[in-house]
Amino acid sequence: MIKEHCGIVGVWSKDNKATFIAYEVLKLLQHRGQESAGISYIDGGIKTLKGMGLVEDAIDPIFLKSSNLSIGHVRYSTTGKGTIDEAQPLSNGKISLAFNGTIPNYYKFGTNTDTEFILKVLSESEDIKAGIRKLADIADGAYSIVILTSDGELIGFRDPKGFRPLVLGKIGENYVIASEDSAIRQLGGSIIRDVKPGEMIYVDKNGNIESEIIASSPVSFCSFEYIYFARSDSVIDGVSVYSARVRLGEILAEKHYVDADIVVPVPESSIPIAVGYSRKSKIPLELALVRSMIAKRSFIMPTQDKRESVLEDKFGVVKDAIQGKRIVLIDDSIVRGNTMKRIVKLMRDNGARQVHVRVGSPKIRYPCYMGIDFPTSRELIAYGKTEKEIASEIGADSVEYLTIEEMISAIGRKDLCHACFSGVYPLKFSYDMSQLESVFKR
Repeated sequence: MIKEHCGIVGVWSKDNKATFIAYEVLKLLQHRGQESAGISYIDGGIKTLKGMGLVEDAIDPIFLKSSNLSIGHVRYSTTGKGTIDEAQPLSNGKISLAFNGTIPNYYKFGTNTDTEFILKVLSESEDIKAGIRKLADIADGAYSIVILTSDGELIGFRDPKGFRPLVLGKIGENYVIASEDSAIRQLGGSIIRDVKPGEMIYVDKNGNIESEIIASSPVSFCSFEYIYFARSDSVIDGVSVYSARVRLGEILAEKHYVDADIVVPVPESSIPIAVGYSRKSKIPLELALVRSMIAKRSFIMPTQDKRESVLEDKFGVVKDAIQGKRIVLIDDSIVRGNTMKRIVKLMRDNGARQVHVRVGSPKIRYPCYMGIDFPTSRELIAYGKTEKEIASEIGADSVEYLTIEEMISAIGRKDLCHACFSGVYPLKFSYDMSQLESVFKR
């Protein structure tokens, strides 16, 4: 199964700059996927360029043609195959699509991947709008999608539960649909609004926009977007990611205080959480962990050996800042425990007297079937363990997490998916969870 947590973009351009805008947006969504990247565009038909690695390695802009329509994708995989065949957009010549999420019931429809399932549904329908309606009816799980057709149509669609973000904006006279608003704003654009859960945005070849709510359902937005995945300068469904992370830290300090000399964040997404912890606890903040410029996000690397190789040169330590100190080490989450175990050892090797870990999320104990790389409980360090046992395993003096209720209060949204913390899956259909785990096993 190819399941992903990715970044997507779709562009309609009045002045035929769609491919170049898509390319620039993808670079600003690079944090959402680092294994492959691709762009489709209209040039007498649908053309697609894609490759392995970061955007600037995967796509040479010299080969991009001027076009009024384009979609793009950055990806990380969880299969471990890491081949160009798995890179998106996926096209059959008439339809090209880029997809962020996971559809857990794809395997019931005779396709090898959920991306192929989407293309199959759309291709077998009377037109693209009918295809979207059918997809919303039979698909489960998380899927924010951008679609390009050979007839010159651009479509953005967000699943009815709104698991994944999707936003509509403008850069000059060009319409842009993207995973995060920060990428549009950084390029000088403006945000029109978030795409609503269950909403289809349809742009014809002349730039006329239609909007339709295809399906409705109780919303279950992914809490991990606020905790880790999204850029801190993004705003999702009206909630600032940065402000949410600061509040996570404030509640962490209020409910899980420990007496210490300094607060040290694990860069980058944990920094706002540490700011909140420091403000609330009055313990000074020190940026004593330095992330190397070449470091990739180890969590989103596709295999264990790749994750460990990234960790080898990911962080440096400011020894003068931590030597002889009692440290509150702040991280946004602990998934497998590889990173945190190494960081605690780094702290001790550089003279830290005590290392207390505080986590700006609840314990991750269950697999995710909505688009994040938590495929089996056995890989998760918190599964079946107490905080004391986790502390022992990673070599810390103590470990404490937020509760689910504390996380919800901090983010300020009650409509959050917390399946990876609680084991309660807000899916449309019923499943044998052991069968799902088998299907999603690498």
